[in-house]
Amino acid sequence: MGILRATFKTGLYGITGGLASVGAGMAYLGATTSIVDLKNEDAWFRSKTYAKYNPKANPALQDDCIKRVPLSKIRPELRNDEAALTLEFCRGCWSRWGFWPQSKLHERYDAPPGSEGHTWKTSELAVAKYEPGLKFVNHFEVVENQGNEITVRCGGSPLQPGLRNSDGLILFSARIDREKQEAVFSLKSALFDSAGSYGKGVGHPIPPKIIFLHPWYVRILTHCGVGNVKA
Repeated sequence: MGILRATFKTGLYGITGGLASVGAGMAYLGATTSIVDLKNEDAWFRSKTYAKYNPKANPALQDDCIKRVPLSKIRPELRNDEAALTLEFCRGCWSRWGFWPQSKLHERYDAPPGSEGHTWKTSELAVAKYEPGLKFVNHFEVVENQGNEITVRCGGSPLQPGLRNSDGLILFSARIDREKQEAVFSLKSALFDSAGSYGKGVGHPIPPKIIFLHPWYVRILTHCGVGNVKA
């Protein structure tokens, strides 16, 4: 919880340059990104990957952070390749200032035996190919890469491969809208307890503080990811 709060605060400082401007930073993020509630009918929830990591279909805190950017503002070499655009978007989310404080805190305080082979440096995440099996900072693992969609498991440690109480998936994608001449970036996330058992109609178990911080956290990551693809 403290790590997520630190990431949130540092991210706003990165946008605004100071504590006095945190409100302006939040306003900017809110104005330039959209958070959309994901319905259970979304195709993602019918995918084999989602079913593998949430096999009981337990309730989740689920949403989609979307940002649209004119193609004219995207690096020329990425304007015709959704897979390359998605990869650079994903790299930016994990390698820039928004994720840096969280990576450093995990490296210092949350690096148990067995995690030596994980990627810990944002400089390495900036050039990673995000192939399945990549584990980083003891809390994230790439579980699928379809080119224009990259899925990362989050929550607990990859050292615990089975179902777990703190679990989740993040789906990164980029789409080129030729008609509108835009690149559309999407960061879908679902946080859940894959190990528990929930009755019909029971809500997700995510604490209120996480519910508040989560949309700003994904906005910061999305902002950083898009910053990595701009011309």
